[in-house]
Amino acid sequence: MQLLTADCVIPGAEWPPLCPGAVAVDAGRIAALGTPDDMRARFPDAAVTALGDAILLPGFVNAHQHGRGLSQLQLGYPDDQLEPWIARRRGRGAPDAYLLTRLAAQEMLRNGVTATLHANYSYGTGDYEAELRGAIRAYEETGLRATVCVGFADQGGLVYPPVDEGDFRAGLSPHARALLAAALPAYLPLHDTLALMDRLLADYAGHPTITLAHGPAGPQWVSDAAWRSIAAHAARTGAGIHFHLLESPAQRAAADTVYGGAVLRHLEALGVFESQVSAAHFAQARPRDVEDALRLGLTLVSNPGANMRLCNGAPPLADWRAAGLPVALGTDNCALDDSEDYLSELRLGGLLARGRGAPVRANRLALAMGTEIGARAIFQPDIGTIAAGQRADLVALDPTRARGGYTDPDCDPLDLVIGRCTGADTILTMVGGDIRYRAGDPPPPAAEVAAMAAAARLAGPDAATWAEEIAGAIRRKIPR
Repeated sequence: MQLLTADCVIPGAEWPPLCPGAVAVDAGRIAALGTPDDMRARFPDAAVTALGDAILLPGFVNAHQHGRGLSQLQLGYPDDQLEPWIARRRGRGAPDAYLLTRLAAQEMLRNGVTATLHANYSYGTGDYEAELRGAIRAYEETGLRATVCVGFADQGGLVYPPVDEGDFRAGLSPHARALLAAALPAYLPLHDTLALMDRLLADYAGHPTITLAHGPAGPQWVSDAAWRSIAAHAARTGAGIHFHLLESPAQRAAADTVYGGAVLRHLEALGVFESQVSAAHFAQARPRDVEDALRLGLTLVSNPGANMRLCNGAPPLADWRAAGLPVALGTDNCALDDSEDYLSELRLGGLLARGRGAPVRANRLALAMGTEIGARAIFQPDIGTIAAGQRADLVALDPTRARGGYTDPDCDPLDLVIGRCTGADTILTMVGGDIRYRAGDPPPPAAEVAAMAAAARLAGPDAATWAEEIAGAIRRKIPR
């Protein structure tokens, strides 16, 4: 039995704070919460962790990221429109998925994130299962709670339907075509993907921190036949489904052409919404899409920094809030400040969602985005609040620690968290009752980070040149 005491405990977005407060943890779950005196009297033999002036909250949920522990800027290619940006990565080598994911997980823990969704991603090594198992091992070893998506795509790798990829390739130089021809498969065929999912579900059944979900990349990347099969498998096994949705103008245009502007209704007809479903981005949604999302019970994950950096615009979070859409938040490993500082990204999302509403209410919504709704988006219903029976995923923040600033004793603690705190204010991160980060824990060695970056350098002496040619050709074909 553990007892954590703090100057303030915020149990959840709709709960009044306890100032001071204490949380009892037993066998990885919340046993009780109350005042420090009451909790000490109730659990006299508990080991006490006194957090002093800290604010104790539910751990943050990064509901959409890809395990990229080094950003695109660190790896040498800057922001761009989404589709050319993806194409430019073809000029890079494949890093070690385990090492890169481990770095991402460590950074999230340092920034108060206790749970995440690892969305579909492949480095194109030709051995997707090894990549994915490496990522899972990284989450296991660091202790970060993770919903890991088994990725899949079978179309639209270069240009989206209905554009013919063969015609597109034919217009490239022989060198660029050779670069594409040398690329190894990113994902497994559909049958092998479902078989891999079955193996992983068996391997990680009952695991304390790892959950599996389907990760079809997105409507423009997955054929109707594959959607049907994945939806049927998810309905049979109970696994969730998470995918990208209407992220860019080019994806909007493809949805209009291929799905008559009603992409969610199309997916509904394929059986996708017979399971738990969440989707990331939605930045190019129209009112009809919002109505469909509400009707279908879709949980959305906004990635405001990534949307703006990759030229897709600021997501209309205030409009979504007014419509009643449940929205979580993810960094997409492309946050506004190019780090895994989740609180800074949550502040951005909270400001975008505020609109003309009262700030106090907006701050509660922001906290819900980062905790309770995030838990729903990653298919983990027993995290996101501090309540008896919930998993003990907690973060302690000291608003005066990193920047040494004075705060008035009457200042609302939630105002401090949403309006001022950053990841640097994290003094403790706990996952399932285990402390996974304490202030002062050393970061990963610089040599290790440099080695990971070196592995992702050029795939060949001229690969970057030919990748830029491909990106330029894609840029000329997509809407702005």
